[in-house]
This record gives sequence, C-alpha cells and structure tokens, in this order.
Amino acid sequence: QKAVQICAFFADQNKGPIDKLKLIKLIYLSEREFLSKHNNPMLFDEFYSLPRGPICSNALNGINGRLKDMTVWDKYILRNGNLVVNVEPINRDLLDHISDAEMEVLEGVWEQFSNMNASELSNYTHENCPEYTETGRRVRISYREILEALGEEDAIEIANDISNYMKFQGMLESSA
Repeated sequence: QKAVQICAFFADQNKGPIDKLKLIKLIYLSEREFLSKHNNPMLFDEFYSLPRGPICSNALNGINGRLKDMTVWDKYILRNGNLVVNVEPINRDLLDHISDAEMEVLEGVWEQFSNMNASELSNYTHENCPEYTETGRRVRISYREILEALGEEDAIEIANDISNYMKFQGMLESSA
C-alpha cells in the first residue's frame, strides 16, 4: 500500500498526469535517499538495472497493473499508456502508510528533481547511481550494492539485516 501512496504523492505534486518513467525514477531515488539517511528501505522492494535506468521492481509492476491483486492500486491511481494520474485529490490523511520521515524524503526528492523530465531523470540515474549497470536486459541490484555506492561502511551488515527482515516478513505472510 505504501508504494501506491508514494505514486499518488508524486502524481499529486505533479498537478496532473505524470510520466510513468519519471514516476519510477522518483520512487527509486526516494528509496535510495531513504536508505542513505536511515539505513532502511521504505518499500523493501527488489531493485533492477533496466536499459532506461534502475527501478523498484514491485512498484513498477504496480504502476503497470501487473500485480496479482490490484485492488489497492486501483483506489489511488489510473493508468493511461505512459501516464499515471490520481483517482481523487490527495491529502496527507490519505497517505497513512507513509511516515513523517518518509514524507520528508519524498518532499526533498520532489523539490530536487521535479523540474526534470523522464529522459533527464533516466540520464541522471545512469550518471549518478554507481550501482546501476548499463545493460540490455534486467540485472539485479542488491541492497549491498546501493549502500556501498552511497559510501556506507557497514553495507554488508545492513544489507544482511534488510534481507533477514524480508525473509522473516515473507515467513509471516506465508503462515497467515
């Protein structure tokens, strides 16, 4: 639910339809910035290098309408080709899965990158995200690679903690 609320936040900030590529780059940069500040991700997503830059995989699948259950996504956003728009106007109360610390990062990313179009953001991630691999296919980016690119000295330990948390969450969800 948090990923779609982040999408809704950026679509709202854009004051109209937002390009899907721009949206997924803003999400990736937000996740990266949150990792840098808090040594934890917001979304606990999987990251990949794609030809147009790095992405958060499950967030992109949600934007594309390719998740098993799209009910929550369809409450917040509509897709029309490469454009994403909110179903209804957004206020802070509707973004109840986004913490204040996360909102601070999202607002900062919007302030820094809102003036860039999708191609400029894609180029920015190619040039400024060392964890990205120029590729013609999908290549996984690990939390460790992102943390190391951010200069985190304890990248291995933090990445292991994130991985263990994700495994634990997966076990809880499968036993529910």
